[in-house]
Amino acid sequence: MSEAFARQGGPGTGEGVSRPVLLRAAREAAGLHIAALAAALKVPVRKLEALEAGRYEELPDLTFARALASSACRHLKVDPVPVLEQIPNRVVRELGGSRQNINASFQSAQDPGPINPVSWLSRPALLAAIVLLLGALVIVFLPRVENAGSAQDGTAGTATVSEPLETEESVGPAEPVPAQEPQAPAAADGQTPATVGAAPAASLVPATPASPAAGVPAATVATSASASAPHALLTIAATGETWIEVVNGARATVVQRVLNAGESIDFSTAPPYSVVLGRADAAQVTVRGKALDVQGQARNNVARFEVK
Repeated sequence: MSEAFARQGGPGTGEGVSRPVLLRAAREAAGLHIAALAAALKVPVRKLEALEAGRYEELPDLTFARALASSACRHLKVDPVPVLEQIPNRVVRELGGSRQNINASFQSAQDPGPINPVSWLSRPALLAAIVLLLGALVIVFLPRVENAGSAQDGTAGTATVSEPLETEESVGPAEPVPAQEPQAPAAADGQTPATVGAAPAASLVPATPASPAAGVPAATVATSASASAPHALLTIAATGETWIEVVNGARATVVQRVLNAGESIDFSTAPPYSVVLGRADAAQVTVRGKALDVQGQARNNVARFEVK
């Protein structure tokens, strides 16, 4: 194979040739089809054909062409140096400007064209920004408009309620005027206003004690309701200022705050309860209606216990 390759061409025969004719001669001398060589090298047939024909523009670059030629020479068991000498190191491309008139007008690719407002406003990014801005304005100003409308409704309702009161006040003193007799002595005139003025006062007297009288049944009902209510599971009453924390069975904090003297809290909904008292001596704890000694469970005046 090497002798046939040497007879068909050597390094001296490849001078001035821009395509690797020695590679094709070596392949044909080995009796190997181009498709079989391409399959052995695991490259497309068209790339091997482009290499043998010298169409380097169809290949990725000249480095790829030289590497492909070297692989083919190794597979054909020939010296790759003469073949690589027929492949140029670089391709000299003709500049496109050589065919153009030197006096041709120059136009930069970066020159901005005429601005069209319609095309500028129709950009998707600009439209999305406008929509987001309008949405933000609606979110900011809509609650204010609703609050202003509710405030106006409240003002109108107040004015509507106050108008009948003013009407009653204006009508009240006007009613006794026609009741006066036209021809009356001076002494009678002095007594008549006192009599007329006393009548409205007498009529208003029963209205004053009406609110305490109405409050008495309400207090009685509240007292009876509280007396009939069953005992809560847990009741904490503060005799002084104390800090409490109560966690229910779902491990959720029910209350965590300071109780002032006289305040009390009941718990019955979600036992068991884990309780922490910051000042055990300032709290009274009742469990199912029975007092619980928290000071006996306290350490440094902090009591921790659980109610199931």
